[in-house]
Amino acid sequence: MDVSDLEGKIIGPTPLRLSPERIRSYVEATGDDPDRWAETAPPGLASAALFAVAPELLSHPAIQAQGGAAVHGEQLFCWNGPLRAREDWAVRGEVRRVRHRRGVWFVDFAIRMTGSDDEPVVEGESSFLIAGGEPPARSGTEQPEPLPDHRGDNRQAVPACLPGEGEEIPALPKSASRADLIRYAAATRDWNPIHWDHQSAVEAGLPGVVVHGLACVAWMCQGVARLVPGAAPLRRGRFRFRRPLRPGVPAQVRGSRTQGLGFSMSLQSEGSALITATIEAAAG
Repeated sequence: MDVSDLEGKIIGPTPLRLSPERIRSYVEATGDDPDRWAETAPPGLASAALFAVAPELLSHPAIQAQGGAAVHGEQLFCWNGPLRAREDWAVRGEVRRVRHRRGVWFVDFAIRMTGSDDEPVVEGESSFLIAGGEPPARSGTEQPEPLPDHRGDNRQAVPACLPGEGEEIPALPKSASRADLIRYAAATRDWNPIHWDHQSAVEAGLPGVVVHGLACVAWMCQGVARLVPGAAPLRRGRFRFRRPLRPGVPAQVRGSRTQGLGFSMSLQSEGSALITATIEAAAG
């Protein structure tokens, strides 16, 4: 069996419950607003839905046999309502498409998170890149591990005024320590070793441990959600991962309002855009 045989594979439905304690841990790990998110999860915790089912895919023998690293290429999330605590959710995953080009497998994976009425509250599409035997890209020479609690400026996502069309949003400084990455992994179940084990990251072609891509997505969601009231402030977000962020390195969420409640966003660090995104806020 090779990776192409996974096309059409269904995973789940898998049960998922977002307890207030889990929400609190996630909010702390990502620097979100604890006064806002207690009985409802912030939009970024849709990552917990993805990692309720993705580990079964990424640990499949056909993928493990490739011997390389799985890298997140793009991510789409659509939110159809609030992510309430104490509700019993179910998550279903499906491998929609598998392609192979220049030694790299491209695996498109869709998720659907539903409640007791079987209506989706979160839908998502992930593009994973899996390189056979070699990492997909080299990101510089090996660097020393930062101290566990070292981080740059990390501002909490407190409410801010909605800018006019064509205007920039207030910049949101963000950074994560290695300890933050462990807390994030515990809240989302995203235990990919490149985010906590130095040697695994180096063997994957990275300079060392890197911040979870979806933790960075959480920051970008915060950049827009703080501008919009309500328990379900976002409608849709598409994110393209370009370069990883190292723990302790300062970054900024930047962006501008386009048309209506649309936003063009980026996560920037050291003069480069690490992630670019388009995010649509929900109408009040």
